[in-house]
Amino acid sequence: MKQRLSLQNIIGMGFMVFAMFLGAGNLIFPPLAGQLAGTSVWQAAAGFLVTGVGLPLLGVVVIARVGGGFNEITRELPKWLIILMGSFIFLVIGPLYAVPRTAMVAYEVGIVPFLNSPDALSRLIFSLVFFIICGYLCLNPGRLLESVGKLITPALIALLIILGLSPVLMPQGTPSEATGNYAANPFLTGFFEGYMTMDAMAALMFGIVIVTNLRSHGISSTQALFRHSVVTGFIAAIGLALVYVSLFYLGATSREIAPNPDNGGQILSLYVDVLYGSLGKILLAAVVALACLTTAIGCITAAAEYFDDVFKPLSYRPLVIAITACCIAFANLGLNQIIELFIPVLLILYPVCIVLILLGVVRDLFANPTLVYRYTLSTALIFSIVDAIKEIHHPLVMMLTSPFQRLPGYESSLSWVLPCIICVLLTGVLGRIMPQEPLQEDQA
Repeated sequence: MKQRLSLQNIIGMGFMVFAMFLGAGNLIFPPLAGQLAGTSVWQAAAGFLVTGVGLPLLGVVVIARVGGGFNEITRELPKWLIILMGSFIFLVIGPLYAVPRTAMVAYEVGIVPFLNSPDALSRLIFSLVFFIICGYLCLNPGRLLESVGKLITPALIALLIILGLSPVLMPQGTPSEATGNYAANPFLTGFFEGYMTMDAMAALMFGIVIVTNLRSHGISSTQALFRHSVVTGFIAAIGLALVYVSLFYLGATSREIAPNPDNGGQILSLYVDVLYGSLGKILLAAVVALACLTTAIGCITAAAEYFDDVFKPLSYRPLVIAITACCIAFANLGLNQIIELFIPVLLILYPVCIVLILLGVVRDLFANPTLVYRYTLSTALIFSIVDAIKEIHHPLVMMLTSPFQRLPGYESSLSWVLPCIICVLLTGVLGRIMPQEPLQEDQA
């Protein structure tokens, strides 16, 4: 059986993954970072690309190595913990947080500027239309290559090319001096900004979407799945890198037209308004709407496929309908409060996901991977909880977190890094002394 996609389908698959990663947040972070970085824009952009593009690419590669599923990358953990952890991740990045947020960002940026008096009814109508489209396209996950990769994404890319080339061909100013943390260490500050996109967590979700689409197009062997997933990941990574670099430069040259922006969305809005007038609003609305739509499609598909695989009585199509309905409800019921509620959850889960990805890269080096995985992931969880609660100004919390304040990266929510490195080294050495034992049936 032929185990090779045509060049057209490979590029289409890469475009599909690129579009799923490129959400509204990815469009908003770089312009503000670019403006703050000023003359140090390229150092900041380099740091951003390491974590904003490199980590997600590693995530796709690692998921491809184990067969494209979250359960496979966590197979060294007890089964009950795998299900619990996976369910949390797919619920938070799916119907409870990320997907409803995409619809509301698309509404705020793409629809509100054209309304005289936006209200709850207009928001409800938009969310219904948005998620009906998402749900319809998600009902056939094996055909996402045709619907997203070959139809929606080319339109998105064409609009992004116009947006990305605008500051190069028609610059609206020159980079100013770097400010804040970008003045002291632009690369490291950009590194942290890329880290906070949290796309590495999305990579653990989208891996299963990639593999499902490859299998639906006749790719079934492990080697062929891995090869095509890696190529797809690299195409997406190149696309993301080009978008980020152009948006960093757009931000760096925006100081004159957006001197004191609250966020990168304001910079984008003012920039396209100056360049294109009313057409600029339409351009930006189309870019944001398509970016949000493709991300929502990817997240809904991944969540439905995960729960279909884990909870056998459930089936994919009813799950898509249920998740889509949940997204509509959450998008219209106190989304700001939901976002505030789930930010600590994301801060806890994200380091665990990064550690999972990095361990997957070096897994073959361990004589006892179960020992390394369980203790290192436990360490990541404990210290990420510390990072998540440290902003709570309660005497008890301050007393509990005070011993951790001397750890490197504590102020940047990276106090988990050094303990995890130490844990990997110690458990790696211990694994040589205590070889891997066969997993028990209840831990498989």
